[in-house]
Amino acid sequence: MAKAVALSAADLNPTKPRLQAIMRQRGVVPSTDLVPLQFRMPPEFVRAFKQAALDRDMKLNELLNECFQHFMKK
Repeated sequence: MAKAVALSAADLNPTKPRLQAIMRQRGVVPSTDLVPLQFRMPPEFVRAFKQAALDRDMKLNELLNECFQHFMKK
């Protein structure tokens, strides 16, 4: 069995810092101004909805909002 190695605080720092430019930026609305919306949907719909958002490089709430706006126009 291998011996345990003592870790220090320096060992817990990430070796490669995440760059802000790589990560997707948050929307223009602060999270504190948003209200949670929770409901249950069939797994097939959830999978398809998430894939549609991914294909369009959108967040889930952005896709839902765009779909709702389009629905309200009709």
